[in-house]
Amino acid sequence: MKTFYIISSSLFVPFLFFLSLAQRLRNIFNTNCLNSVNSRKVVFGSTPLLNNKYWSKALCDAGHYSKTFVSHYFDSISNESDWDYLLTSKFKYLPYRIKPFFAFALSLFKYDIFVLSYRGFFLQNTALRYLQAQLLKLANKKIIILPYGSDAYVYKNIRSSSMAHALMISYPLASRNQNRILKDIDYWNQYADAVIPSVMGFDGLGRWDTIVPNSLALDLVKWNSSKRVNLSNGVNGCVNICHSPNHRGSKGSEFIINSINQLKKEGLDIELLLLEGVQNDEVQSTLNSKVDILIDQLVLTGHGLHALEGMASGLPTIVNLEDETYTLPMRRWSFLNECPLVSATPEDITDVLRELITNPSLRIDLGRAGREYVEKYHGLDSAQYLFENVFDYIYGKKDSIINLYHPILGEYPNRTPKIKHPLVKNRIVDYQS
Repeated sequence: MKTFYIISSSLFVPFLFFLSLAQRLRNIFNTNCLNSVNSRKVVFGSTPLLNNKYWSKALCDAGHYSKTFVSHYFDSISNESDWDYLLTSKFKYLPYRIKPFFAFALSLFKYDIFVLSYRGFFLQNTALRYLQAQLLKLANKKIIILPYGSDAYVYKNIRSSSMAHALMISYPLASRNQNRILKDIDYWNQYADAVIPSVMGFDGLGRWDTIVPNSLALDLVKWNSSKRVNLSNGVNGCVNICHSPNHRGSKGSEFIINSINQLKKEGLDIELLLLEGVQNDEVQSTLNSKVDILIDQLVLTGHGLHALEGMASGLPTIVNLEDETYTLPMRRWSFLNECPLVSATPEDITDVLRELITNPSLRIDLGRAGREYVEKYHGLDSAQYLFENVFDYIYGKKDSIINLYHPILGEYPNRTPKIKHPLVKNRIVDYQS
């Protein structure tokens, strides 16, 4: 069966080759398409990441034609309506194994810019895996790579042994696929027009075209700041702490639960809201109405979408920002110093939590600064700024975007005042209300 599938897959090579060539010739003779950036059509795919949904909406709001086209969706955290096109419901009368080839062919006609992870597009699980980029380039398409995690982590190249171990706990099978993942990285790095990996770039990816702590975006109309004001300090009333792990091992969840239990034994009135396998809408509602402190993760350096959701909700939010291998470049050449995320580790999470629980004015200050931070750097307008500059770069209107977010040279960090918060390198130091 496998041999038959490889042979049948290879039959699509001349078909896709001629489609790509036809698209290239079409672009050559269509000068309007060639010269007008506003006419570019963008697709985000094919992994069903909520990030893609927000990026695509940002571009649509800015007047671009942008769609999400994904293979499937995770019904535990998102809805079918979150995506423009699903492979599972597209081409209804075709066998599923043939669908990726038709999805790829259709996309050659419909889109100019392909925003992908290192997994590539729909042919990632076919015998044509390492022909995707050549076909896209032959068709004169542009490729932007935005990695998200499992597509790019090669465990033997991760600089932090704690991070490698935490990933091994939650994603052990990736340790058996390191050579394939590394091959994917090298392959797409060679053909991509732009690569934007955030802190992941320092773990052996070997390429980044701009340096940014995190390129994710949120719809800040939907993710509005909580009106909840809780002046409880764990003695005169209860403080609610939320943790919502997708995988406990990589988030350090056992250390969080142990810390909560320890603080309860000390007599503090606190409750842990543990949200797992919950729809994103329910997470939003909980953060907005019940939560006083959000803990995202304690092991992996950096943060993801959930930490942004916490700050957008006006909550003091805890992540790990300790390892200067990752954080120092982001402070020096980007805007991490403005970030009010509170850094903690498995070893000191109890002390950090105690400080936040017993000091409601600190929570309020951090919540305010967090909301201001996401409004400056992670709203849909921020995504529009990023992608407009990336588009200019990949179409030759800019020579470089490496200093796009430079704290001195960059236009964007200086368009508004720096975000003020009470942290020093994301640590609570001698806070005075």
